[in-house]
Amino acid sequence: MRVPNARTTEDVACLKGHAGDVWAVGFSADGRTLASGDGDWHRPGDVRLWNTADWTERAALRHTGEVLALAFDPTRPRLAAGSWDKPVKVWTLPR
Repeated sequence: MRVPNARTTEDVACLKGHAGDVWAVGFSADGRTLASGDGDWHRPGDVRLWNTADWTERAALRHTGEVLALAFDPTRPRLAAGSWDKPVKVWTLPR
C-alpha cells in the first residue's frame, strides 16, 4: 500500500503486509496510527495498524469478511471495522 504526501503526491512510504486489495483506511484522532483493511470474497479480511512516525506495523487484526470500513473512536483506544458479511468488529487497542 502506497502512502503519498498530500502536498507533493510523492510516496512517503510503501507498506507491505496485506494479502488482498486494501479497501479501507483511517487515521487515529492523534494522527499517530494508520489503520488499513483488506480482503477478498474468498478469505477473511485483515486490519493492519501502522505507526505513522516510522511506518512500521504495530499490529495485525483478523475480521470475518472483506473489510470495507474503518473508524477510530476519538475518545478511547478502539477501532471499529465493518465488512461485506455485515458484522462490525470493535477492538480495544494497545496504547
